[in-house]
Amino acid sequence: MPRVELSPQRYRELVEQSRGLICTHDLAGVLLSVNRAAADRLGYRPEDLVGRSLGDLLAPAVRHLFPQYLDRIQRGATDEGLMLVVTRDGDERIWTYSNVRSREPGGAEYVLGHAHDITDIKRSDARAGEAEALRSVGQLALATAHEINNPLTIIIASLQLMQTRGQVAEEAAGYVQRVIKSAEQIRDIVRNMSRITRLELSRQAPELPPVLDLRKSATPSSLPPP
Repeated sequence: MPRVELSPQRYRELVEQSRGLICTHDLAGVLLSVNRAAADRLGYRPEDLVGRSLGDLLAPAVRHLFPQYLDRIQRGATDEGLMLVVTRDGDERIWTYSNVRSREPGGAEYVLGHAHDITDIKRSDARAGEAEALRSVGQLALATAHEINNPLTIIIASLQLMQTRGQVAEEAAGYVQRVIKSAEQIRDIVRNMSRITRLELSRQAPELPPVLDLRKSATPSSLPPP
């Protein structure tokens, strides 16, 4: 098979049309080129970014780490990791990057950067983690409510049985009745909390699409004949 060489024009088109986020910068971090996908994701035109420091595009909270990145890429041939960038509108995005130090014949060294925006994936993972934590708390609350209700039911039933059998002294009857009333109030509070917890857990449960919900999928027309 004959070897196909990419012309400079075809190479530029490959970079410009790529959906990946591609840039080059010098060893001081000054951007030399930025493809349209990366510029669009940041809210700029490519020409607006050329000549600016890549560090200026980092979120303020991590900008102080930029010199460490430059030091690593100058000492080694590659560097990869996560970077927190900020768009023109102030939105912070998480990019995973893989950068390579290179040099053209007779030219100065530069860094070729390639990145992907994984913000939506990270946020989805965070929401899933929060939902799982809430489910765990809810299940613990239900188990705790069950453990509280059991002895409460025994206390209330035992005191009421003593009243019915006349086993409560007259001078203690008022105290016993107050104990029963207080226990019933605790029981009702725990019962209401359990209902709320069950409702929240049901809201967090993932909804299956109809094709995966056997109750909805098993329509009369789809069932086998008897």
